[in-house]
Amino acid sequence: MTFARLLRAKRGTSVVEFALILPLFACMLYGILGYGQYFLLAHSVQQLANDAARATVAGMTATERQTLASASVAASLPSLPQLRANRITTTTTETGQVVTVSVRFDASTVPMFRNTMIPMPDPMIERRAVIRPGGVS
Repeated sequence: MTFARLLRAKRGTSVVEFALILPLFACMLYGILGYGQYFLLAHSVQQLANDAARATVAGMTATERQTLASASVAASLPSLPQLRANRITTTTTETGQVVTVSVRFDASTVPMFRNTMIPMPDPMIERRAVIRPGGVS
């Protein structure tokens, strides 16, 4: 094959173009999946905090409110299979006339957070919900 004929040949161009684009496409796809997983987890943790805060309204003491919040989170976990009970902590704090419920999830064991291909957010996902307890004027 002569050099001029080799320059006009187009048979392998598609394979070369695909080989050049594939790593970029794979990184983009992995990023979409990774951040999608993060947003799903963050939204789920926020929903847990919201439900737990609503459950604390019935509590009369700080200890009772903490128990109600923890029970609410535990009751909601079976419907959220991506969250593991041993990775979640629930705390309540009272300041003035409001109760703050914090739910914290350690996502460091989720495979998408252990990648080195793309930078991911902090695997410690913490969300809060604030509510005014019942009977407080």
